[in-house]
Amino acid sequence: MKKVIAMCAMVALILAFSAVCVFSAYHHEGESDSQHFLSTYPNKAGTKLDQCTLCHSGGSYEGSKGTVTLGSCQWCHYSYGYDGLAGGSIADTLNPYGMAYFLNGQDTDAIAAIENADSDEDGYTNITEINANRYPGDATDDPSKITAPFRVYTRAQLEAMSQHTQFLLMNTSRSGDFYAEYTGVPMKDLLDDAGILDSATGILVYAPDGWSQYHPLEYDEDIEMYHVYGNMPDQDYQYPPSNYFYAIEADQDVNVDYGWCDYSAPSCAGRNHGDLIYAENGLKAILALKREGEDMDPGSLNDENKLDGEGPFRVVVPQKNPNAPDQSSKSNQQDVLWPYVYEWDHNAGACTKSVTIIKVEPLPEGTTDINILEAGWSYVDEEKIVIYGAIEGDSNGNGLVDSEEGTDTTADHDGDGILDYQDTDTAKPQSPGGEGQMILHTTLGDFSDVDVLDDDDVSVSQTGKPAGILFPYGVIDFMVTGLEKDATVTVTIVFPDAVPETAVLYKVTDDGWNMIDFGSNDGDEIITVTLTDGDPLTDADDTPGTITDPCALGLAEGGGGSSDDGGGNCFIETLSGGF
Repeated sequence: MKKVIAMCAMVALILAFSAVCVFSAYHHEGESDSQHFLSTYPNKAGTKLDQCTLCHSGGSYEGSKGTVTLGSCQWCHYSYGYDGLAGGSIADTLNPYGMAYFLNGQDTDAIAAIENADSDEDGYTNITEINANRYPGDATDDPSKITAPFRVYTRAQLEAMSQHTQFLLMNTSRSGDFYAEYTGVPMKDLLDDAGILDSATGILVYAPDGWSQYHPLEYDEDIEMYHVYGNMPDQDYQYPPSNYFYAIEADQDVNVDYGWCDYSAPSCAGRNHGDLIYAENGLKAILALKREGEDMDPGSLNDENKLDGEGPFRVVVPQKNPNAPDQSSKSNQQDVLWPYVYEWDHNAGACTKSVTIIKVEPLPEGTTDINILEAGWSYVDEEKIVIYGAIEGDSNGNGLVDSEEGTDTTADHDGDGILDYQDTDTAKPQSPGGEGQMILHTTLGDFSDVDVLDDDDVSVSQTGKPAGILFPYGVIDFMVTGLEKDATVTVTIVFPDAVPETAVLYKVTDDGWNMIDFGSNDGDEIITVTLTDGDPLTDADDTPGTITDPCALGLAEGGGGSSDDGGGNCFIETLSGGF
């Protein structure tokens, strides 16, 4: 298999020289065909259509454990290689839409000429699919599909997970080898947190310059398939330990003429040639957040349209078959201790820089890719990453997985055109006793960390908890974020059944249980409560712009809201089976 070099720019260069289209969201090194598409459809800039996959298909080959499917970038390297060295034809990588563009003249007129055709024969014209952000060259992607489940992680969320630090060789084919220490979240832990499905087989990671890199979940003997989950054969570790390889001849700081390895990292200090490299808990595939203990420089395109920087996040995989750093394949000086060896393990090529998207394959039936416009360079600036596909997604980032909220393709509680399970101002948790689903809506800000607990859960303070009160819907815990300092919001809670006017609402914090006022409670299933940032009565945290509000709806045994209240007992009669 031809070496997979992690530079989508090179793919674009090859295709430009070959007079065949390639579309990449950030258009590298002489590639011009994408401008024909964007001049015709300017509002598609930065969307998922503005990349190689619009015209080029992926492909698959038989690996040691079955079929390995590659995205368009890797497949082009595999089947065509660089300058055709893999022996394939570049035209063979075109999907039906790309081929139609090619046959119609590869210009703006060609784009217009094929827009009313149905290139992929899925029953939708090309223009219909383009308007819907669906691939006109992929019959499995059409306007009937809904967006796949996804979860967005911030740097703060990633830093809150267990971190793994490992020192390793980053062995490149062309650009210079180096040793470094990276710290981040083990990829397995991250995918488990995202709720990866049993149907998943691998991940495709994307950098914002359009490059994509495939990783199988389980070990594959192919030297270029760097796995996520499985251990090496007959071993208890995911990736094997290695040795530290040092030679003065290789040290680029000493041999300034043709040295090829950078040993300047602080983590190299005190190491000697032959020392064992073995991280605590073994070497792993990780999503790195830091290099040498410092945040990585964010990725950006330089004047040559090449990616500089590697942060804020980088996929880092160790060598599967450890070897010394070998001379660059571009060097004319190969009469050295470790000359370039094609068959050696060049893991750095699979360590994607500035990762903003992780696609878990295959997509669930009936779903389609997210819109890349939501996770391009803006995610580099905001230090976020989105994981989507074969996961139990949390599409609105409120802490509830989509299946709990219900991925109804029509449910839109506030009528704003955003489905509830994707709407950040709406949350639909289930009550802990199985009484039904609640709906939470905030007039300002976004929900996060939504959870519902039994009122006697060990994590819920029992200090000052009132006696003789039933809490049929447990303790509803949530945060409202993204507010201005001292902002006031109204939160609406819709319960499965009518709430009697005698019900009471308690604020539940580590300091105890305190009754708070309703905004509205007129006997139907809806209540409202007014919350103010920084108000100790309605905000349990000290963070400006964030309201933390664990609360519990209570009803006195016998139907009253307190020992002195009267009122009916329809609320209890409805739910008495749970108590």
